[in-house]
Order: sequence, then structure tokens, then C-alpha cells
Amino acid sequence: MPTRRYRVFPAFCLLLTFFFGQFPTVYAQFKSDSVTVKGRIKNLTLQLYRQSPNVTVSRNNILQANREMARPAPLAADGSFQVTLPLVYPYEELYFNFGQISTAFLGSAGTIEIALDADSLFLSEAPFRFSGTNAQVNNQLTRYKAFEFKNKPKVDNRQLAKRVEGRSADDSRKILTNEFISTYEKYRQTHEVLPLLDQYIRSGIKYEVSTYLYDRALAEQDTRLETGLPSGSSLRPADDLFLTVQRTTAMERFAAYANSRIADQTGRGVPVGTFARLVDQYIRDLSATERTRVDELKAGKTAVSRDMPMLQRILQRHQDTLAKLLVYETEMSQYRKMVDSTGLDYLKANFLESILPDIELKNQLLLYRHIMPQVTDPHYRLSLEELYRLEVKDSATVRDVAEKFTNQVDEPVEVLSGVTLMRSSHYGKELLEQLQKQALGRLVYVLAWSTDVEPSRQEALAARAIQEQLGSRDVLVAYVCSSQTSMELWREWVAKNKPKGLHIFVDEDQLGNLLATLRAEYIPAAGLLGRDGKVLKRDAPLPSKSDEVLKLIREKL
Repeated sequence: MPTRRYRVFPAFCLLLTFFFGQFPTVYAQFKSDSVTVKGRIKNLTLQLYRQSPNVTVSRNNILQANREMARPAPLAADGSFQVTLPLVYPYEELYFNFGQISTAFLGSAGTIEIALDADSLFLSEAPFRFSGTNAQVNNQLTRYKAFEFKNKPKVDNRQLAKRVEGRSADDSRKILTNEFISTYEKYRQTHEVLPLLDQYIRSGIKYEVSTYLYDRALAEQDTRLETGLPSGSSLRPADDLFLTVQRTTAMERFAAYANSRIADQTGRGVPVGTFARLVDQYIRDLSATERTRVDELKAGKTAVSRDMPMLQRILQRHQDTLAKLLVYETEMSQYRKMVDSTGLDYLKANFLESILPDIELKNQLLLYRHIMPQVTDPHYRLSLEELYRLEVKDSATVRDVAEKFTNQVDEPVEVLSGVTLMRSSHYGKELLEQLQKQALGRLVYVLAWSTDVEPSRQEALAARAIQEQLGSRDVLVAYVCSSQTSMELWREWVAKNKPKGLHIFVDEDQLGNLLATLRAEYIPAAGLLGRDGKVLKRDAPLPSKSDEVLKLIREKL
């Protein structure tokens, strides 16, 4: 989905309507189950252990398709392991990884045991043996996956697109289902499939179909498919017992399609009653006159033209708080016209999930407290809670770093071991000289990036991995960052992720000047400076190409 940006909401954009509703104050309490995965790798050799001293068990979160929630489990001397994971749905697709060996299996509350023999890891089609919860299903699933790998035909996307071209959602669904289920039907001809496994496989196929339809509707803006409207709820039934990667992907595509349907609408805003309710809930410094009128508007009285200056003044005084809430309320008011209640519930949770990495800790808390009571589906609530807790788990470190670095200009401050922050006032050659001074005779690998864009953040994390491989004795990694959001967001990102090296915050003009020096047009961009501060390599490989970066640096050491 496109990155959401906060907009300034002038008061005249607020719609003069009576539409407003009460937020739910009571919601169902729901506690997650858990599954324990344990087992043993027999005949584990020292070489295999050194290559992979851990196994990893991971699961999905329905609000975040591009991320697996992984739990590592250290291997004991005898090859045994054990890890416990929370479960949100009754049945969840889990993934076991050891080195280059992996398998999917079905998890539910209880204990699942996995046995495998190191001597046959690369020889057997199905080296895994399951016992405990869902043992029969998982053993049959392992055999089916081996069958599917050997027999699944390659999909001809062009031919498939022609077959569904101009078709309704129902006709397209039938054609796609027949296409995607063919390998499974072939397996069923010679194997009696357990009922639970049958439901699990069919659930995954159903969401593969949903993903295809949402992608097609998104690419072509084909409203004939009706995939984002209430009739599309059959593509995402709320009562499905299974959480699979196909389901998380389909829901992500649904959100992208729904967002695309409102992206081009102009003049959007929220009703005055909604704005008044937000002011009443979050703003405390109202004058007596403002308080009286806000109470009247909240109660449903019609706004008049003389109210606009007052509302605009309130908004200007509290732009940082109200703008964020208004972005959310505006999107939801549009979605209510397009999707059914189950779809709207997902979109509420999806809004917060998608925006969490792009906002500061204080605003994460603000939106979490505002949105969470409105999400009624217990599975979405638990999924959102999980992601929120991951985002704020380092809040103590964030506060500690904020106390040490407040915005000192051209004064480096070591806020964590090996992590230094600085706000630079310099451009061009002077900025490079500043980097050289901090490098103390080392090479400097420079990454120009921004906290505002996910690919840029991923490159910064990849640079952290490179620094960890090289150490800090001969090479300094300098992260030069600009943010349209705030310096505070940059400081918090560093505190949470702790990449060792020098972190410099600059404004957009300074970053543009650095990009010109590196002969790059866009961020992220990289370069390599010599020990004397001169540029050795402009437009250097980005950190994600770690082999190329390491080769370049080692050649210059």
C-alpha cells in the first residue's frame, strides 16, 4: 500500500454533516493459545551444528504479509530443541527451518514434536516425522508437499489472464479454483486425505484465488469484479479457522485495492461532529466559549460559517495530535461506503499496522489507544497487539537515548555502545571532512537514507550487518539520514535497531547535496571514502549487495 502521509486539514475541508458515532467502550476479551514445538535432529554433526546452531519456527500475522514472526530455538548437544509460540487462530500454518531444510506444518494449541535424521536430510523426500498434536495431518502434509513439488505444473499467467478476461467475480473464481486445485485433486485420486488436511489445503487455495482477483482488480481498476465491495466478503470469510501465508497475502491485497478506490477522491474530510468529538476527547486547553460550542457540535448541532475560524484555530494549536487522528477518521469514513463490516474491521487494524514504523513513539501510543477499541474482531485485536508490542518494546532505550541526544548541532554524542548521533550543519566538502574527522583514520562507508521509506530502512539494517562483519577497527559506517517526518523518528529508529557507527541527521537540501557528490539521484545511495576523506567510490553498491560491498571495502583496506 502507498505510504500514508499526514496532511494539514484546513477547517473548511470538514464536512458539515451530522454523521458521528460513539466508539465502542466495551469489547470482547480474548486470550491467545500457544503451541510448543520440540524435537530432535538425530546424528547431528559438528559441521552441521556450526553451520546452523539454531532451528527456527515461525508463523504469520494476518496484518503483515511480508514478515514472519520467527522464534529461534538453540540446539542442545544431542540435537534437541524446544520453542513455544503464541497462536491467534485455531489453526495456523507454521514453518520449521534448519539450515537449508524447511517445511510447513499445521499448528494448534498443544505440543508438536518433530524428528529428523541428519544423515537423511538431503536424501529423503520427506525427512520430517511428526508426533503429538496434528501428527497424522502433518505427516500426510509432508508427503503431499513432496508430491506437489514433483507434480505441480507451471502456471501460464498469460493464458490464465485470457481465460478470466471480462468474467464476473463468480466465474473468475471458479476458473481460478479449478486451475489452482488441480494438483491437489490429482493427489486425492490415489490418497485418502484426512478431513482437517482437506480443509487446510482448500483454505489456502481459496485465498490464492482471492489474491489473484484483488491483484487483477487493483491493476485494472476493474469494478466489475466487485472484489472490494460487500459481495466480495466471500473472498475473505471471517469464520475461516486457518491462518496461512495465502490468507495474509490476500488480506494485504484487499487493503491495497480498497485504498486505491479512495486514493483519487478529492475534497475528502470528516464530519464536523467527528472533529468535535476528537477535540472533546483529546484537547484540554479549550476556552469556555470553545468548550460550549464544541459540546454543541458534538451533540449534533449544525455547524455554521462562523464556527470555521474557531475550529481552524483549534486545529492549528494541536496540529501534531489532531492531524494524525483526522487522517485515520477520513480514511475510515470513505471505507464505510465501500466495504462490509468485516472488511472495515480489518482496514482499521491494517491502518495502524501500516503506519506504526513511520511515526514516533508518542504517536504510536496515541493511535493505538484511539484505534484499538474500534477493532472488534478478536483475532485482529490480538494480531495488532502483537505488532504494537514489537514496535514499542525498546521504549526505555528510546527514552534514554532522547535524554542523551536532544539536538546538539555538530557535536557527536555516543548514546549507546558504538552508536554515535550528530546533527550536522555542513554541506558538501565540509560534511565529508566532518565524516573523516569522526573516522579517525578509517575508511568510511557512507549510506544516504531516510526513515520515511521501508526500502531505505531495510538498507540501513543491511548496513548494520556489514558493520558487524567488518568490525569498527578499519571501517566506519556513516548513516546520513533525512526525514520528512521528524528528527525524533530518526533518533528512535536508531535507538530501537542499534546499528553501530556514526548517525548524522541532515535536512533535505544537505542530503540532496550529498547525493550529488555520490552521483546518485535517489535514496538509498552509498559511497566509500578513503582514510583521507576523499571519495574512493561514488554510487557504491548498496548494503543489500553485501558481497559486493565487502569486496569493495576489502580491496581498499
